Amino acid sequence: MIIAQEFNLSIINSVWLFKNKIFTEEELQGKASLPILVEAQSKDFNFKIIPERLQFSISLKCDNASRIISSKVGEIIKLLPHTPYTAAGFNFTYNIFSKVTGIGELTRSLFCRHDSKLFSDFDTEDARFGGYFSKDIIGTRLSLEAKPVTTQKQDIKEEKLKLAYNFQITLSPQDDSNMILDFLKKWDEAKKITQEITYKLDEGY
Repeated sequence: MIIAQEFNLSIINSVWLFKNKIFTEEELQGKASLPILVEAQSKDFNFKIIPERLQFSISLKCDNASRIISSKVGEIIKLLPHTPYTAAGFNFTYNIFSKVTGIGELTRSLFCRHDSKLFSDFDTEDARFGGYFSKDIIGTRLSLEAKPVTTQKQDIKEEKLKLAYNFQITLSPQDDSNMILDFLKKWDEAKKITQEITYKLDEGY
């Protein structure tokens, strides 16, 4: 995701995206191209841009995500270096299902400290726990929000632990847009970090 004070959608429309060879006719066909919203889509990605945000979602089955991000999002950034960008981020989401214990016991073992002043107020069998973590890594600020969630599939309720990762850089409008291009190159490395953390949590549960 790329955040800006304003993307000029009078310029960044489907015609402009096609003429600059960022998206093919097939990727743009039938998608919105409005003064407040422009979209493109393929089996590998979904693209959406509104005046304050560019969002690019990669399919789980895509095996060349880094190249696609560079050729699509990276090319837009190169063509619009004077846009007042304010932030850029990668988001990754994973779900852990407890194979051995329930989500209550899983979240208790991961996030609960018995000497915590809060624990005594939540020391019940139906309690659920989560956490927020953040640190600097690979030149970005990484945050992880871990929380139990319940989904409904027909008549079956299913509990899982949702892990939402965000890697972010913050820019001022005066910063060089090359900072975003450098950030986009870190997608593979960022994904690997999230996988290593997630697989570590998933072991034994």
